[in-house]
Amino acid sequence: MNQAYFLGSSGKNGFFSLFNQLTPKIEGQYTFFIKGGPGTGKSSFMRKIAEEIEKKDISCEKIYCSSDPDSLDGIIIPSLRVCIADATSPHTMDPDYPGATGEIIPLGECWDKQKLRENRKKIIELTDKNKACHRRSRRFIESAFSIYGDGEKICREHFDKRRLERYAARISARYFKRPSGKIGLEKLRLLDAITPKGYYFLNDTVDALCDKKIVFEDDFGIAASTVISEIRTYALASGFNVISSPFIANDKKIRHIIIPQIGLGFFTKDRFCSPCPENAKFISLRRFYDSDGLRSNKAKLNFAKKASKELIDEAFSALKSAKEIHDELEKIYIEAMNFKKVEEIRKTVAERIWQSDWWPEE
Repeated sequence: MNQAYFLGSSGKNGFFSLFNQLTPKIEGQYTFFIKGGPGTGKSSFMRKIAEEIEKKDISCEKIYCSSDPDSLDGIIIPSLRVCIADATSPHTMDPDYPGATGEIIPLGECWDKQKLRENRKKIIELTDKNKACHRRSRRFIESAFSIYGDGEKICREHFDKRRLERYAARISARYFKRPSGKIGLEKLRLLDAITPKGYYFLNDTVDALCDKKIVFEDDFGIAASTVISEIRTYALASGFNVISSPFIANDKKIRHIIIPQIGLGFFTKDRFCSPCPENAKFISLRRFYDSDGLRSNKAKLNFAKKASKELIDEAFSALKSAKEIHDELEKIYIEAMNFKKVEEIRKTVAERIWQSDWWPEE
């Protein structure tokens, strides 16, 4: 079963990253780190290998780029213990143990350096403009999450945590067996991200992995995070593996979880994120808040909703401008690339994946 996730997004404190998930400490794991500028074929390199993997009915996780959700930042092939990653900024990576657990694939060797030097001024101009747009978007994101945090604080002061915990226990008793001493495994993936297309949620992945989907509606996500975190704990304690999606404004908050073994998922719908998987059940958590407390802070909450929405919309606009500039930059590099050489490198990497020459003996 093929899945898609993000591992990074612009967040409250700059770039929120889970890219360490591409270099897990697993015996025999090997990661290819692709280096190269925009338009050097990194995404196509990974997409072609993913397609070859899929044709052989081998599970492959595709990691999408939050700056361009049509582009890949990585692929993970769990059964072959192989990852391939775009190792350039803002998720610059290098192998921890070069040659032993990973290696660098330098696509910069395939470009015409003279052509790039001839376009030096244009490259610098476009690169600087692109960076400026990203800085602008992050200022808006920081402000949006800061104001959103004001709403979170009010909601945190007026919700019934114990009642929510009992509610989570009832849900968990319905789906999970009692703890048996075996603890399930957790992996971290992002199901949502801030992108030039808006706040993007990967509904297709949810539909592929879950037969039953429960979406908790909660304006500022405090009650939803509490319930989902409790359900996550019960699931792990019952021996189920869990895919957890943290909040890009606070990695200690879990917004969504999937329990693939039983095809079950729980998701948060708040002022930013609006999951809409097929045949999902939507449950409002408003009843777990003190209505008088919320009513007395209605003006502040309405301001937090409106202001954070306007600010995040400005961030989307800035990211869209950054993407347009990046597309111009790519054209310059594409004209300077020897893609025949890139394809030769890709085929070599693909052959090595099938040879599995770094795997330990069983």
